[in-house]
Amino acid sequence: MAVTLPLSGCVTTDDSAGSGEGKERATAAIEAARAHQQAQLDHDWEAACKAMTERLRRSQGMDTMAECVEVLTAPKPRDNSDARVSTSEAIEVPALGPHPAGIGVGVGVIVDSRRPPLVVQTALRLVPDERGTWLVDQMVNIFESESADSKAVRAALAERVTVDK
Repeated sequence: MAVTLPLSGCVTTDDSAGSGEGKERATAAIEAARAHQQAQLDHDWEAACKAMTERLRRSQGMDTMAECVEVLTAPKPRDNSDARVSTSEAIEVPALGPHPAGIGVGVGVIVDSRRPPLVVQTALRLVPDERGTWLVDQMVNIFESESADSKAVRAALAERVTVDK
C-alpha cells in the first residue's frame, strides 16, 4: 500500500506544491494518504500500520507493529462497506515539534448509506522515509465546521502536535 518516490532536492513553497518535481512529490504523498485511509476501510491493518511512522505509532501507545495491528483490529461499530475516500490538494507543511517538514493532505471518508451521509475528515502529515516511501507521521481530525481544504489542513497540523508517549 505504501507509495515509493525517490526524494529530490526540489521543494516548492506555494500552497499547491507546485509543478514538475514538486507536483510529483505532492502526487505521491496524496496517493500514500489515500492508500493509508483505504487500507483502514479495507481492514488491511498491516498495510495501515506500515503506512505510519514509528513516531506516530508510539504516540498512540503502539510500540510494535503487532500492537498496531491489534489496536486497529479492535471491533468497530457499524459496517461502512460503502465508504469511499476523497483527498484534498497537497500542501507543504513546516516542521513542528517532533514532526519533520512534509506534505499535508486532507482525507475524507464518505459513507453515503447513512442519513445524513457521514463525512469524516482528517489532516495527514506525510513524510518520506529513507527509501522515499511516504508515511503518515501525524493525523488530526478536522471538525465538521471546517472543510478539508488546504487552509484547514495547514491549521490542523500546526495547532495540534502529536506528542510521543
